[in-house]
Amino acid sequence: KLCPCYAANRECDPDLCGMCGVSVHPHQLDLAIKQWDPAITQLCNPLNNTEFKMCNNCNIRQHKIKHILIGRSSIHGWGAFVKEKIEKNDFIIEYVGEIVSQDEADRRGKIYDKLDSSFLFNLNEELVVDATRKGNKAKFANHSKDPNCFAKIMHVNGDHKIGIYAKKQILPNEE
Repeated sequence: KLCPCYAANRECDPDLCGMCGVSVHPHQLDLAIKQWDPAITQLCNPLNNTEFKMCNNCNIRQHKIKHILIGRSSIHGWGAFVKEKIEKNDFIIEYVGEIVSQDEADRRGKIYDKLDSSFLFNLNEELVVDATRKGNKAKFANHSKDPNCFAKIMHVNGDHKIGIYAKKQILPNEE
């Protein structure tokens, strides 16, 4: 059985979901560890951990990003490289930018295509995230024939957010 938040493709919210430890205040961590039930925490942690681990389904809200470096890419232009080892399914970074309509994205896309550089990411059928001017390091993640990451659109505090997750283990300095 999955956590209802995870099953609904949204991050756990301390106001809505208290079954996995997301609502535990750091000062109450010792008490949470004593009362910890691995079966409940496992619902939000897809990895098979037997030790105490806080909910792993609240990374975007808590801004738990990995250390990303920018450098020249052998794939295309600039690329995003990880500084630390990242395990399969780990959250890496949120893809952020200006939220624009599909019509505006189509207009901008024609310009970006001429420049051979586009940072547009469809959020849903109506909205697109344009990371060109207001993006972060996630915009430098290049497409690949053998990708090591995947994007997942999540509901976070009532908004759609794009999380980038590891598709497989990624070693330090890998793009």
